[in-house]
Amino acid sequence: MEAIQDVMKKLPMNTGSVCNYEPGMSERMKAETANSENGKLNQKDGYDCQICRNKGYIIRAVEENGFWRIVAQECQCMKIRRTIRRMEKSGLKNLMRDYTFGKFEVSENWQKTVQNAAASYAKSPQGWFFIGGQSGCGKTHICTAICRELILQGLDVVYMLWRGEITRLKAMVTDVDKYDNNIQLFKRAEVLYIDDFFKMGRGVGNNDIQKPTMADINIAFELLNYRSINNLQTIISSEFNIAELLEIDQALAGRIVENANPMPIVIRPDIKKNYRLKKVGEI
Repeated sequence: MEAIQDVMKKLPMNTGSVCNYEPGMSERMKAETANSENGKLNQKDGYDCQICRNKGYIIRAVEENGFWRIVAQECQCMKIRRTIRRMEKSGLKNLMRDYTFGKFEVSENWQKTVQNAAASYAKSPQGWFFIGGQSGCGKTHICTAICRELILQGLDVVYMLWRGEITRLKAMVTDVDKYDNNIQLFKRAEVLYIDDFFKMGRGVGNNDIQKPTMADINIAFELLNYRSINNLQTIISSEFNIAELLEIDQALAGRIVENANPMPIVIRPDIKKNYRLKKVGEI
């Protein structure tokens, strides 16, 4: 976006009104002319704003102590555009095109229950949304659909793919300032989406999920405890169910259960619920 300071330099900044007009008329006309022009921000991020016409700012004529001047202020769409840019960097933006509520498969009752719960949360986001259990059942899809709706409502969403970010945070834990600066992004986010919470890979057996280490648990507790205390909206998907999370750490699982609205959603293990296997055929 063109800096607001640069925009202001291009506009005449009269401190009084032209004598042929009523006070403020000249400034209002200049503001209207500037606001009628089209910008090009939508060509960069795909978001179309009818308020600023994709310029990222709005021009207004204001009166102070009898003198009129023109001011520029950031449009509310810039909050959404910044979130879209973060989503794009995280890789979630591409998912948002396909992972919508409308495209979530609803052929069985459990899928309808999940969709209804997620849509209800997206409409009135209070507390946390947790969905865990069966792999490949659409957990990332439904959480991404929630994020999409919250972004359209103007909320700031930060995406955290657990396995990648926890590895990065652990690598800098001995550098206190660097670690703190990086974890603050996730701790203070208006809305945080943690994807594949505690997923660290596989153990020896194909079905043996690798359990988190004490370092993983400590960082997770620091993060989720902060968000719980400060009542910050958090969306979590995980292959672990609540019983398994309780075995890992009761205090951590307790925070999730306590904050989940209206309650945690857990998909029972059933290979038939794995979307990814539906294309498999035998010959």
